[in-house]
Amino acid sequence: MAVKVPPKRDVGDWLSEMNIAWNAITKQDFPDLGYEAGFLEQLEESIETIRAGGIKVITNAGALNTPSLTRRVQKLCDERGYDDLVVASVIGDDISDILRDPQRISGLRLQHLDHKEKQLADWDLKPLCGNAYIGARGIRTALDAGADIVICGRVTDASPVIGTAAWWHGWADQDYDQLAGALVAGHLIECGPYVCGANFSGFKEFMPGLVDLAFPIAEISPKGECVITKPESQAGRVTKFTVVAQLLYELQGEMYLNSDVVADLRGVKVEETGATDRVRVSGAKGLPPPPTTKAIIAAPGGFQAEAMFYINGLDVHKKAEMMKVQIAYAFKDNNFSKLSVELYGSQTLNPVSQQEGTVMLRVFAQARTKEDIGRDKFMKAIYALRMQSYPGYHMSLDFRTMQPKPFMEMFPAIVNLDLLSHQVILPSSESIFIPAPIETGQYPIFRPSYETAEPVELSTFGSTKRAPLGSVVHARSGDKADNSNVGFFVRHEDEYPWLQSLLTIESLEELFGNDWNGREGKSRVERCEFPNLLAVHFRILDFLDGGIASSARIDGLGKGIGEYLRSREVEVPVRFLARGGI
Repeated sequence: MAVKVPPKRDVGDWLSEMNIAWNAITKQDFPDLGYEAGFLEQLEESIETIRAGGIKVITNAGALNTPSLTRRVQKLCDERGYDDLVVASVIGDDISDILRDPQRISGLRLQHLDHKEKQLADWDLKPLCGNAYIGARGIRTALDAGADIVICGRVTDASPVIGTAAWWHGWADQDYDQLAGALVAGHLIECGPYVCGANFSGFKEFMPGLVDLAFPIAEISPKGECVITKPESQAGRVTKFTVVAQLLYELQGEMYLNSDVVADLRGVKVEETGATDRVRVSGAKGLPPPPTTKAIIAAPGGFQAEAMFYINGLDVHKKAEMMKVQIAYAFKDNNFSKLSVELYGSQTLNPVSQQEGTVMLRVFAQARTKEDIGRDKFMKAIYALRMQSYPGYHMSLDFRTMQPKPFMEMFPAIVNLDLLSHQVILPSSESIFIPAPIETGQYPIFRPSYETAEPVELSTFGSTKRAPLGSVVHARSGDKADNSNVGFFVRHEDEYPWLQSLLTIESLEELFGNDWNGREGKSRVERCEFPNLLAVHFRILDFLDGGIASSARIDGLGKGIGEYLRSREVEVPVRFLARGGI
């Protein structure tokens, strides 16, 4: 990813809640690791070009070990003879030492991000590490001090972009509209090629050119508006709809909370410029940041294992039922903390190959101790079923998946920014302290949720035909801890009143079908609208079985939820279908 301002500034977003968990496991055994090694590999390949072009590099690849990665980068510069490159680091996100100190942790007053009644002190696991999402002001300070390469840990995803733009344009901490625009730009170019046609429900339009996709560029103006584009020579497409899809990705409602600014997205506009692969984004309004920020706290959750069985032919569901009964009997005396046996796929009528008619039965288990899920407790019991099971029994022969492997559980928390030691460390070992924001605002845990103000009777749209929702509706879904979000949008203005009226909270729950777990009180839904984007957005809380690090869901990131919902059939106005499908 790059922020295109002369000279070049290159920013990299390397982190997710998943690889934070992986790095925590790695750092347990190898204390010098815990950072994103892929960044160092790419830097080794490109540092000559970076130096020759005067390119500034800002990354959050420090993950759980920013000091160690900084030392490795400095060593690389020294070995190449590039002593003119200034390497700085931004620290203060790592609160692991505090979490292991009973006296210091009490001062953090850590409550759950989405449930104020839940406290970290009540968690039944012992925290191993934690990272608070610090903001962009340390990055800007490092650049002010002459840094060429800035290594960060868990800054927010958009912070490298916000910090770079604020430094270049000379924005003050209270230039909230400009900072909000940079936050939107950073959000749009995170996750690499997504905004260039990847993970986009309209991908068929660009086939077969979606190979080795470009990373995007954000050209950010002094006002904070941006143009999203890509290198001309590289593959992919940037269109109004790829940008809208990425804008809706992983939102938590109308307000995008960040450690430096809160972006009010209700007025954001996405417009074609008339030039290929150039889309203008404007209209974000900025508000003071909250006095708190998100922190992800990881604890060893135990060990997990899984096995895959394959079922094909006739009576698929009966065969799966037989297998589930046998598995339940085999594990009747287990001490698992979680057991999931799920069928993926459905029977195919008259398949033209065995592969076409095959579905998967996944057995997934977790236990607090390795002994409770060891060879005799999981793999041996699973393998013993091979001679007594359903007709056509066969399973994955990669038995490594049945060996216990450690996993982390996550506790998403709220921490006060003024309790963090946000600092910039320069090569001279000089430390510059970054104080918490002076001006802050208060924002509710539960976001504003509402149905459409003026619903339209669906019959007024004329004759309908039962068809997949995705015949005329785009969608993008993602995750934030245990929450999923789904944004739906249409291509034509006259379709928007229909979408607003069709997609109520109740109808969304119906679209989920058997996947909806709100009936047991496990999930709740928040709904809002973005009229400028012709979009309806939902946040589904507590839906991902604890979040990606420990989820039993095969789609623990929620990436496929939007596509599943697009495949559900609804009554679609015939005149919309006549325009041609997505």
